[in-house]
Amino acid sequence: MSHIIFSIMPMFVCLFWVIILLIDKQNSNLSKRFLSFFLSISIINYFVHALYFNHQYELYTFFDSIWCFTSLAGYPLYYYYIRLLTKDTRIEWKWIWLIIPSLSLALFSAIIFILMSQAELDTFIHGVMYHKPEYETDYTPLVRLQMLRLTLFRVIFIPQVILVLFFGLKLIIAYNAKIKDFYSNTGGKDLTPIKWLLIFFVLASAISLISSAVGKDYFVTHPWLLAIPSVTHSLYLFGLGYFGYKQRFTIEDFQKDLNQPAEEAEVETESEQIQLPKNFETQCAQLIELLKKDEIFTNPDLRITDLAAVLNTNRTYASRLCNEYFHTNFADLINRFRTEKAKELMLAGADGELTLDDIMVMSGFASESSFYRSFKKETGMSPGDFRKSVRN
Repeated sequence: MSHIIFSIMPMFVCLFWVIILLIDKQNSNLSKRFLSFFLSISIINYFVHALYFNHQYELYTFFDSIWCFTSLAGYPLYYYYIRLLTKDTRIEWKWIWLIIPSLSLALFSAIIFILMSQAELDTFIHGVMYHKPEYETDYTPLVRLQMLRLTLFRVIFIPQVILVLFFGLKLIIAYNAKIKDFYSNTGGKDLTPIKWLLIFFVLASAISLISSAVGKDYFVTHPWLLAIPSVTHSLYLFGLGYFGYKQRFTIEDFQKDLNQPAEEAEVETESEQIQLPKNFETQCAQLIELLKKDEIFTNPDLRITDLAAVLNTNRTYASRLCNEYFHTNFADLINRFRTEKAKELMLAGADGELTLDDIMVMSGFASESSFYRSFKKETGMSPGDFRKSVRN
């Protein structure tokens, strides 16, 4: 009974999040709709897995080619999901080439299945896929072609894992850098959870490769071991669905903010992006005064465009001021001053007149999580521990 539960667990995790994403129309966006599509493809994939582990031979034979497609298409589709979070504001059909390898191999498999006799089908399913001794005999050319397909599957799958990990992380890192250069409050905007999910996805796939090397039929004869890949994949899929559901800020929202009319200088020319103006030192002094004297960082919604407007310059130049004078990005610079403000308030109110929530708000932090994260980063201590040390 337990092996049945483990065989269908990943499928029902996907189904759960597809339903949640589809009914959440109020907060729907392009990336969420694509994620529901990706998870729907995954439902089919894990459904075929369940057929295999529950000995549904006829259905498994019919769906095996479909499984070939859904398995190989998973990584490319996940990569495109990352693109919709970080780069593309609409579906670009030129990226259809990403699934050509999976579609080609699936069609190859389907054609061979059509040409195979019933005896050859039985030999392939029972002898090759389940390794039943009574079916292991001299294989016909068509059976050997299906065995070649299994080898080609691994040849395509492994490079996919490496390429998606590399290019996916590259997109996320570049996106997070842009977010930190534009917003002082990056909470709910950056894609750090998606980055870790991508890495976990690779680990889950490594377990799949190990399982494939051992042989799926081994998990049929040792059903309790099925819990390892099942739980691993279920955890990954649940995390993907959860963070995908919670991620309400994407490149679409970022582009809207970038395109908003800003009270800043005229849009920068190419030469302005490359060269710093002669009054660089003057504007650096202005920036320091804005931070130390005017405490503009206490505005939790402060953006680089707000800073550029006060300095009477453009956002690219304002960002370069932060990067070249303070050697950090806009978000980290602002949160550094917010942390210093919080420390001052704690030192001034050591008797406890101000709560940590009061200090958080007065310092310009938009949430407890950003307050804790920034404070810990700058001081090595949590706000609560720092306050205890002040009182002692």
